[in-house]
Amino acid sequence: MIINSKTVPLAEAATMLGMTEQKVLQLSQHGYLEQSKPENGKIRIIVRSLEKYASQSGIALQETPTPVVAHSGKFTIGETMTKLGLRTEAAVHKLIQVGKLKAGFEGGSYFVHAQSLHDYVTGRC
Repeated sequence: MIINSKTVPLAEAATMLGMTEQKVLQLSQHGYLEQSKPENGKIRIIVRSLEKYASQSGIALQETPTPVVAHSGKFTIGETMTKLGLRTEAAVHKLIQVGKLKAGFEGGSYFVHAQSLHDYVTGRC
């Protein structure tokens, strides 16, 4: 295990490699990718090991979506759906219901707090 290395959550590693989380977990279990110490019980993958695996396998690492924080600090459900690459607004509502995103209600519509969106994308939630 490498100490003080940049890490990403399992879901972000899967996105970067264009694989499922299960496949990334298997690669980690077989020693192709390195895990760091879990944070809040969540598996994290060392970025350097992702880069090395991608290079050896001829895979181009994908960029993960990074939300741009609006001046108001909030996004509509539709904006959130687009930023996360989700296909339905119901998927955003599900993330809100399970506590992955924080939302509010204002002017007759829901909004997602920009900081919670940032935390979700960076794996800090």
